[in-house]
Amino acid sequence: MKLIRLNLLIIALLAYSTTFAQKSYEWKTATSGGYTYKYVSNDPMKARFYTLANGLTVILSENHKEPRIAALIPTRAGSNNDPRTNTGLAHYLEHMLFKGTDKFGSMDWAKEKPLLDQVNALYEKYNKSTDSIQRKAIYKEIDRTSGEAAKFAIANEYDKMMASMGGQGTNAFTSYEQTVYTEDIPANAIDRFLKLQAERFRSPVLRIFHTELEAVYEEKNRGLDNDGSKVY
Repeated sequence: MKLIRLNLLIIALLAYSTTFAQKSYEWKTATSGGYTYKYVSNDPMKARFYTLANGLTVILSENHKEPRIAALIPTRAGSNNDPRTNTGLAHYLEHMLFKGTDKFGSMDWAKEKPLLDQVNALYEKYNKSTDSIQRKAIYKEIDRTSGEAAKFAIANEYDKMMASMGGQGTNAFTSYEQTVYTEDIPANAIDRFLKLQAERFRSPVLRIFHTELEAVYEEKNRGLDNDGSKVY
């Protein structure tokens, strides 16, 4: 009896492997709704790969279990792209992409912008200086001016805008070769979502960065307390 079961199992495995081997996975091209896209034959996810006129790649895969859209916005830049003199910059930039633009995130952009420009100029001066006393004085001025600029910032406005359209799971992560921004939205909010994302990446403003720098350091410290993170 055991021998018969073993033979049946072998036959079933051979049949499965033969069926699997017969499937071919090839890149193909198709057109729908006036748009041309690529896809991989026999892909169980039936993903479509579109390339927009601006070069942006959009990958779509339909799932009708829930009327929601899981959106991931990856960029081809991560910690491996950090300058040697500014490690952690990619992770820091990830955080800053939640701070808004000149269109949102500020109570008074006309008053905030000159202060942020002044901070930027002070940082340029700070980086060029090699005198420790002068650098300390410059940084003190940076801290003071940053505090003035922070008075005009609206904390977490991006998160609130996403929540107002039913967004969930607003987050992001930085890896070696990529930075990925994640969202989960109702299907009927797609237009508002795309408009907000276009604005978000159009001209990000690096506001309240002193506070966010502390948040990044705290994440680093938590990672250093985790043996698994240190090995990774």
